[in-house]
Amino acid sequence: MRTVDIVTALIVLALSVAVMIGTHQLEYWSEFAPGSAFAPFWVGIAGIVLSLLLLFTALRREQHEPHNFPDRHGFLRVVEVAAALWIMLLAVPVLGLILSGVVFCLFLLLAVERRPLIPSLATTAITVGIVYGVFIAWLGISLPQGVLGI
Repeated sequence: MRTVDIVTALIVLALSVAVMIGTHQLEYWSEFAPGSAFAPFWVGIAGIVLSLLLLFTALRREQHEPHNFPDRHGFLRVVEVAAALWIMLLAVPVLGLILSGVVFCLFLLLAVERRPLIPSLATTAITVGIVYGVFIAWLGISLPQGVLGI
């Protein structure tokens, strides 16, 4: 597992640096909202920090743990989440980003994670509320809307 972590950390580090180099000429901030380089810059910073943490942790670890691949149930959960992401991507033009996010969050919490209904509804409302509050209300960015105008 140590070798896998080291290789993963180096790949993520290289990709994060490439993102930052590839987008350094873009505008970081426009007159009233983040520019084209805002998100890539912070994603690159997060990738660099996390990959360095993983790299240092892996280098300090001495024992060699066996690979822990998911069992059949775990693999099916991974497939469910990947399929849900693809379905959400296809649903955004029809339902809009906010409504697609609601459906995606509820599916993950209720179907994949098997969480209780009330906490799942609360978590979904908070998550979608934060997305709405930050991007639409605060930054004034128009997110994709579906046929219902949501």
